[in-house]
Amino acid sequence: MDTDAATRQSTSGLEWKLHPLVLINISDHHTRTRANTPAASAPGAPAPAVMGCLLGSQSGRSVDIRNSFEVRYTTGADGSIEVDIAFLLKKQEQYKQVFKQLDVVGWYATGSAASEAHMACHRRISEVVEGPVFLLLDPAVDHSRKDLPVTLYETELHLAADSGAPGLMFVRAPYTIETSDAERIGVDQVARILPSGRATGSEQFSAQLASLHSAIKMLLERLRLVHGALGRLTAAGAEGGAAAAGAVPYPHSLLRQVSSLINSLPACDTEAFNREYLTEYNDTLLTLYLAAMTRGTHTANEMVDKFCLAYDKGGRRRGI
Repeated sequence: MDTDAATRQSTSGLEWKLHPLVLINISDHHTRTRANTPAASAPGAPAPAVMGCLLGSQSGRSVDIRNSFEVRYTTGADGSIEVDIAFLLKKQEQYKQVFKQLDVVGWYATGSAASEAHMACHRRISEVVEGPVFLLLDPAVDHSRKDLPVTLYETELHLAADSGAPGLMFVRAPYTIETSDAERIGVDQVARILPSGRATGSEQFSAQLASLHSAIKMLLERLRLVHGALGRLTAAGAEGGAAAAGAVPYPHSLLRQVSSLINSLPACDTEAFNREYLTEYNDTLLTLYLAAMTRGTHTANEMVDKFCLAYDKGGRRRGI
């Protein structure tokens, strides 16, 4: 495929918003396919490609890609890919019954770069989906890469570099990651699952404590840095240093920033703070007391039930 065409930027002006659920679905699809393919487990074996459709909605010039579903395909002897259009239309109809606001806005595949086979699939899908977008995810692990291994492509009519004939070519489309509150919770839970597949409460609590410890450690380092700078400045002024003598400009801007930072901190010695703190503290104690009373009442109720059951059985035996 033309390399220059694959690096061109889209001129459509559409704003693409990609949701994390789509990336999770594609990654899960690739992982399951690789795990269920015996030939892919061999060292150095290429990862099997997967394919699916993207679901989303459009509002003006903004397009939200919210979900995805898998699509069947067959690979020919010459490397060509034939998409199961009947299966695609059936899945689209099923999703439309549940998510009426979502439509098929494009399709996805895994690979390192867009190829002629991808363009052939794009033309085939364009017959049933108007103006689809193509999402390519690279499953290869590259630790030096800082951004997501995801590329979004649109198609535009350009002249081919070799023949000069007009034809459709892939052009890169800029996108942003869009998340909702529910998606943030879901992504956070997925991120906490260990490779073993377990995510118990103690493991989640340990991960939360580790994150909190890192945040407090970073805050402490910043406070030590500010405290050290102010301490050196105060010592220089007390000893009649260069800053005090006027040879070095006094860092008024730095002191204003430190003063603004201190003033932005909440005041903890006011009457309103003490009253609110005591109110929350008492509410917490009442909740704990209520829980303890509930457990004690439940234990006493079980004891009474057992005593009544034993007493009734003894009475029946004496009556006999």
